[in-house]
Amino acid sequence: MYPTTYRPMKKTLLFLSLLLCSTASYSQSGFELITSDVDLFWQAFDKLKTAPTKEDSVQVLEQEYIQKGSPGVAQFTPSRIRSAAYLQRVISRHPRYYTQLRSHTRKLKMAVPKMQAHYQRLQELYPETNIARVYFVVGALNSGGTIVQDPVVGVDMFGLYPNTPVDELNDWLKAVLKPMEQIDLIVIHEMIHILQKGSKEEDTLLGLSIGEGAADFVAKLAADSHVNEQVHAYGSRHERELWEEFKAQMHGQDYSRWLYNGQNSPDRPADLGYYVGYKICEAYYSKATDKKQAVRDILNIQDYAAFLEQSGYALSFQ
Repeated sequence: MYPTTYRPMKKTLLFLSLLLCSTASYSQSGFELITSDVDLFWQAFDKLKTAPTKEDSVQVLEQEYIQKGSPGVAQFTPSRIRSAAYLQRVISRHPRYYTQLRSHTRKLKMAVPKMQAHYQRLQELYPETNIARVYFVVGALNSGGTIVQDPVVGVDMFGLYPNTPVDELNDWLKAVLKPMEQIDLIVIHEMIHILQKGSKEEDTLLGLSIGEGAADFVAKLAADSHVNEQVHAYGSRHERELWEEFKAQMHGQDYSRWLYNGQNSPDRPADLGYYVGYKICEAYYSKATDKKQAVRDILNIQDYAAFLEQSGYALSFQ
């Protein structure tokens, strides 16, 4: 999943939900955007206003949202929403944020044409692309998306605007929240994770970074925009020193300074492993004469050390 800017998806994925559509889903170009859970959440949210106790609020969220939700909510709950009690606690600590988020979720419908265009471009780049559905849900302010069985996107991570009550947000949320207008970029990133068929046994810093960077790189080809602007801005200014640090650690399994570290990176942007992985994939693609085959290679890496060598990225620092 995309950097912690929407909470990376360590070997999982996620997608989104539309709001205030006349139907609960939007289908075109071979995949369906399922949006019913966003409406369902706001119906439950309204009932919280008349819940007399905390326990009643938990029951409302359990019965009216989690139990009635789509398979997207069911997939998002164990590791993201966690439980009705956890979701209630998060909402109670961010009441004004969730209240203002509601108006911005209405913008999801406007993102549909962009998502359709990205999907069509992805099919051109990689004809094997075939994604059936994407779910959009409201979560607990800890993940922009993940994938268990289907892509699921947490629209609650897309509420950053000038009127956002930032006094309710911790430093991590202030850094990673995005406006709803960028949700299409997260969707394309997560789609690409679905398509990746690389080695599932590679859990080194190198393998995981290339896996995430590959999703970012192919997303850039499809959407012509970076998912992670702040990571690239920092990375471009510190590329050599980042590579030297990364190189010394890349065959190990400690990625605490590089990946999924949004709440523990005070001195530099989180998820810089995404940037290094992106640059390795970019170098590989730039060298290739057959660009379509290069995309296929990037999505089907079996040996990450060999891929790094073939990319020639390390040679650029000699």
